[in-house]
Parts: sequence; structure tokens; C-alpha cells
Amino acid sequence: MLADLILGIAAGAGAPYAEPKIKQALEGVLLSDAPITGAELRMVSFALCLVGAAILALIFGESEAFPLTVGAVIGVFGPRIIDRFQDRKHPDYGPDPDKE
Repeated sequence: MLADLILGIAAGAGAPYAEPKIKQALEGVLLSDAPITGAELRMVSFALCLVGAAILALIFGESEAFPLTVGAVIGVFGPRIIDRFQDRKHPDYGPDPDKE
């Protein structure tokens, strides 16, 4: 179960890094008449990374969908949440009214 969670986190966090390679591979397959948008590319990249993590989980002998999915969500939104907490230490109070 813990291995599934870790694999899910790796799949979610690794999807942006796999995106250029997947784009390069898809450009050779797709026709120029139907270009792929950025959102579609991110979705395909995430899905392929998640399928790869599911295959690895199956090979390791633990294949539970829920921890894999939760880990993927943590992997996708984890950096944003961490940035949000770090930005909390440095509040933005807006423009200084005395300088205007």
C-alpha cells in the first residue's frame, strides 16, 4: 500500500518532466491537421505516467488503486501546496499607501 502511494506521488510529480518526451513522440504519430493542445498534452502525460506507475505496482505485487490515485493527486498538487505554505511566511500586503 505504501509502495502504491509512493509510485503515485512519483507519477504525479514526474508528469511535467515526461511531457516534452511525450510531445515529441506524439508529434510523429498525430497528423498536423489535429494539433494537440497544452491541456490535452498535460492530461496524456499524466495518464501515461499513472499507467506506468500502475504497471510497476502490479509487478511489485501490490496493486491497489486508491493509494495510487491519492499519491498521484499529492504528486500533482504537492508542489503548489508547499509553495502556498512557504509564501505564507512572506505575506504580500499590497502596495504601500505612503509611497503613492
